[in-house]
Amino acid sequence: MDALATVTLRRAGVVALPAPTGSGPAVDGAAWVRAFEVDLAARGWLLAAPLRDRFVQLDAATRVRWADWVCAVADEAVGADRTHVPLFRSFPDIPAEPDALFVDRLLVHFFQADAAPCVLCGTAGSVRMLDPCGHAVCQECFDPAEFSACAVCGRRLTSISPYVLVTEPDPATAGEPLRLRLITVDEDSDTTAVRLRDDLVARTSALGTADLADLFTLVAATAPGRLDWLPEQVPARETLAAVVAWALHASTLTGSYPQVLAEAAARWSTVTDIARTLWAYSGGDAGLVLPRKPEADGPLEAYRPADEPRLTVAAPRVRALPRPLRRAVLTRVERLDPATAAEDMARHPVVWKRLAERLHPYEHVAAHPQAAAVFATLRATRAPAASPLGLAVIASAARRPERFVLSEHPDGTVSVRVRTFAALVEEAVADGDASAAAGLLAQRPGDLWRRADHLLRLAGDGAATRRTVVEALAHTAARVSPNVLAAAASALHGRDATKAVITEAAAAVSAPGPVAAAVGAAGTAEVGVIGAALRRAFGVVVRTPVRSAPPSAARGPEIGTPRRTFFPKGDVVRTWTAPEQRVPLPADVITQVRAIADTELAARARGLDRFDAAVLDAALAGVPAPTRERAGSAQLAGWPRGSVRTLADAAVLRLFLHWVDSRKHRVDLDLSCGFYDEQWAPVGYCDFTRLRFKHTAAVHSGDLTSAPAPLGATEYLDLHRDALIGAGVRWAVPVVLSYNDVPFELLDAAFAGFSLPVQGSRRFDAARVMQKFGLRGDAKSLAPLILDVAAGEVMWIDVSLSTKGYGHSIGAHSARLGRVAADVWEHFRGGSRASLLDVAAWHAAARADRVYVVHADGTATAVEAADPAAAVAAIRAAAAAPTGGAAPETLGRVFAATQDAGRLAAIAGGEVAEGSAALLVDGEPGTRWHRITAADLLAGLPARPNADTPSA
Repeated sequence: MDALATVTLRRAGVVALPAPTGSGPAVDGAAWVRAFEVDLAARGWLLAAPLRDRFVQLDAATRVRWADWVCAVADEAVGADRTHVPLFRSFPDIPAEPDALFVDRLLVHFFQADAAPCVLCGTAGSVRMLDPCGHAVCQECFDPAEFSACAVCGRRLTSISPYVLVTEPDPATAGEPLRLRLITVDEDSDTTAVRLRDDLVARTSALGTADLADLFTLVAATAPGRLDWLPEQVPARETLAAVVAWALHASTLTGSYPQVLAEAAARWSTVTDIARTLWAYSGGDAGLVLPRKPEADGPLEAYRPADEPRLTVAAPRVRALPRPLRRAVLTRVERLDPATAAEDMARHPVVWKRLAERLHPYEHVAAHPQAAAVFATLRATRAPAASPLGLAVIASAARRPERFVLSEHPDGTVSVRVRTFAALVEEAVADGDASAAAGLLAQRPGDLWRRADHLLRLAGDGAATRRTVVEALAHTAARVSPNVLAAAASALHGRDATKAVITEAAAAVSAPGPVAAAVGAAGTAEVGVIGAALRRAFGVVVRTPVRSAPPSAARGPEIGTPRRTFFPKGDVVRTWTAPEQRVPLPADVITQVRAIADTELAARARGLDRFDAAVLDAALAGVPAPTRERAGSAQLAGWPRGSVRTLADAAVLRLFLHWVDSRKHRVDLDLSCGFYDEQWAPVGYCDFTRLRFKHTAAVHSGDLTSAPAPLGATEYLDLHRDALIGAGVRWAVPVVLSYNDVPFELLDAAFAGFSLPVQGSRRFDAARVMQKFGLRGDAKSLAPLILDVAAGEVMWIDVSLSTKGYGHSIGAHSARLGRVAADVWEHFRGGSRASLLDVAAWHAAARADRVYVVHADGTATAVEAADPAAAVAAIRAAAAAPTGGAAPETLGRVFAATQDAGRLAAIAGGEVAEGSAALLVDGEPGTRWHRITAADLLAGLPARPNADTPSA
């Protein structure tokens, strides 16, 4: 099948089966479909009746081909399309004394010679030389049936190695599926593709890597080399840039190229739009996020093998631009406001300097003098005053002296620099003039709302000044993206009760800096891996001096103190923590600003399809709305960052990691887990150096140090909740680390996840996979989740740690990992993020005739209000209440929002009418429901760029 069919099946759950060609159903059709359904059920997929009937009618060859493809897509979704063979084939039954095994491996590594008797057992003729690592291993001491790689170093072996043993695959049966997905027949594949394409383009936030790849497939299948299908407004600028770049490529050397180029230029409203398009045209990130610069040598850099160079993600090379494209870019820059254009270029100087090398702006000064002057600000280019460029620079500075600063040099040359809009705002802020700052920022509504908290603090106790700021927010709300509006308003939650760090405590904390830059916690001892293992194996007690962290290390505020957590822009999610220094805001001002946002967003939803009733689960108040999707990992479950899922009575959590080496280099990834007590103090960890934690509390499958194609490498790590609780563990934080410092972006394939195994089921059970996510981006570590061991709750965080040097292991990062996890847990539990309840409330208040909030005990609260803002506030208040009245009778078209399909039936009652919509965190609704996502709901609330007055 083609890529389009795969995308539609994966995203929409539909299969465009061919029409039957025979005279009737095959003789064995019904029996064959039953067997096929059994195979699919083991993967958690079900056939809808129309699809089952269509399969029955197909001839044998066609149905087998399509069935194999459907199974392959289902396997790929959870990672079952790969062969998962850990180092210890008998996992989770690994050696009871891994430290003693480690000592044996060391002895073999240092003293075993080829063709000599075994140094451990003395047996002659049992030693085999392995390929490619070259270790001499005794088959009597290290049973080939137990090890899938070199027993000494963990490297995969070549097929000609005498140590390789072919074994049977895991014979165990599959467990009961965790989730069931119903797939059906696609009667109109073209319409489905167009719908999926338009849904992705309508997203208000930038798309992640996986979504962007799907959009490319959909565009290539439905509108290659065209832009006439695009809506007038594309909410996400990065999405627009990618689509335009694809169209420019597809229409090159065709008669439609001039039209595509004209349509592209008409959509460039800023020079940043142009940069995004040209960067994506050259294969770069439309978000203009450049690869990180290599970090300084880490503490273990000296251990890097000579044949393993330091690998970094290379920035894309700007490809040659066709002459019509260059002319169109310079013409568009010429028509933009020069000061704003110069300022925007200064935000991405590296990108624009590389683009300028291809655009040759100084060769066309006569035709585009203003554009040439704008480019001259990039490098403060000096030009003779009487030259065409010099005259253009002088003319631009004369027209806008308040924004362009002209410099005349003794050698007769001139240069120019731009005074940025941000500088004007900061000048007003420095003067303490909140009104002036708000007036300036009103020209850029998004920036105004992002700085709402700052401006309200700057206003102080001045009622008139606060009123000016609030009025500016009200008059610009219509022109602000729903994501920005929701985030800015939600960030004010609880600000009336903010407690700042006192001056003495703040002085004791290091200057704010990236938590990821912290170096181990004070009081931890740096112990060598080999030395620690030897001491544990022989029971030797050695007093190791404690080394405190350097005073200059940027550690951030201590856990438990008031602090703020930020997520800087990047291709992956990292955190930055600083002490809380803000003064509280008046409660009435917070209420006003939140009401402005609620009124505006509900008003935007008013024109959408209506529902007879809306039923909202109160538990959604604790589920953050999705943000920063572009920087997130592609995942199976689609959980928003910060959402919490319950493991119910699952006794074991099985983590898994699979990867394949890059084409040219060996890659050594490690699956590890740190353990922490109630106060986030480190209790221990389990990784390749400690295969067991508290004997059975955590069990690792062994360290594989290479992953050549096609087999790759797989590591497992089992967490036994009861044993962890007995060991004093409250929090468990898994992490994937690139031991030899290879960025995830350079791997051919890499993913991880976790499942809930049951007794006697397969080691890798596709039906029991709860979450699977890809490893991507310019990162060498990823902490995907936090496990509250006692409560059996998992918070999805998808956060990367900054690392440097060679030999990354959790032993060096355990304390820092705990600090990051504690900060993220507190941040998402603090209520300062827009929740899925908020998103559902904006739609329910505007689109439903009746609104109910259902509580955990099954009771419900009916919400009635005269205006949307009051209705949204009442929904929030009802969700905070512990109980309500009788459950609602939800007949007709229903809009329901809840955690999963099981909860959906509980809150929505019985049958619902066609056209009912369900917002779920996880799982699939029934056949009468149309599943929608939070991203879909936000896409239905686009900004109104031309609006100048508050919403009615």
